[in-house]
Amino acid sequence: MIAAITVTMLAAMVALFFVAFMQARQKTSELQKVYDSCVDENEQLVDEIERVKQELHLIRLKAGESDRLKSAFLCNMSHELRTPLHAIMGFAGLIANPSMPEEDKITYANIINRNVDSLLEIINDIFDISQFESGDTSVEIESVNVNELLNSIQTWINLEKAYAGKDSIVVRTNKANKDNGFCIRTDAYKLRRALNHLAFNALKYSNEGYIDLGYTFSGNNIIDFYVKDEGIGFSEDKLGIIFSQFRQVDETAIRQYGGLGLGLALAQNFTTMLNGRLTVESEPGKGSTFRISLPLILSPSPE
Repeated sequence: MIAAITVTMLAAMVALFFVAFMQARQKTSELQKVYDSCVDENEQLVDEIERVKQELHLIRLKAGESDRLKSAFLCNMSHELRTPLHAIMGFAGLIANPSMPEEDKITYANIINRNVDSLLEIINDIFDISQFESGDTSVEIESVNVNELLNSIQTWINLEKAYAGKDSIVVRTNKANKDNGFCIRTDAYKLRRALNHLAFNALKYSNEGYIDLGYTFSGNNIIDFYVKDEGIGFSEDKLGIIFSQFRQVDETAIRQYGGLGLGLALAQNFTTMLNGRLTVESEPGKGSTFRISLPLILSPSPE
């Protein structure tokens, strides 16, 4: 009787122990899962903190670079504004001299006009870039005579060439369509400004050889405008910066070439607004070729 009770009690105790063991095991498993989850979350949190730290570091670097570029831009702009202003003030004072010969007055008046044009170009660039920054710009489609546009840019760049004393450079035009009435539909102002910037850039970085202005046709109704020069060119590592605002090929403190560093950025912006693409090929010492590829939308020739 006692033995039976003892066995029954032992069996009950074993059962209770087994149940307690299984409950403890389940609890341990649950705790292990919670622990593993906490470890995973902690690792994810550490990774996220590290990622945020890296992003903050990059933001600080970009902010510092942005501040440096803006400071350089303001310094360049101050120089680019003061140079023509000093020339205008100086030669205007000379013209005011009643004893000044008329021939000299005409020469000085031309110099004043040239510097006024330079000021207006700077103001136009700043106005254009501010419009892009604010989003306050739109596309105005009209009929554009392509060959007349190229001829006018050639005339303008030849004048700039004479002012710069680079008479050895030859500016040529290459027209895929010889019809003087060849017209397309696009924004005349934006296309002209984009090509002007590319042509002026070619002149600025060239001292001899040719500057070619032209266009060709490619598949899928595309017209490819191009500006090709035989200037200094640039290496592949500059491709990432030349279309950025305030950036230039030469950014050293004693850089040889002037300008605000807005020309190519503006050309890129104008091209994008025209649903086009601006590309470049360049080689140091051999020159560069910039291409503006636009949708070809023909327009009837004006009567």
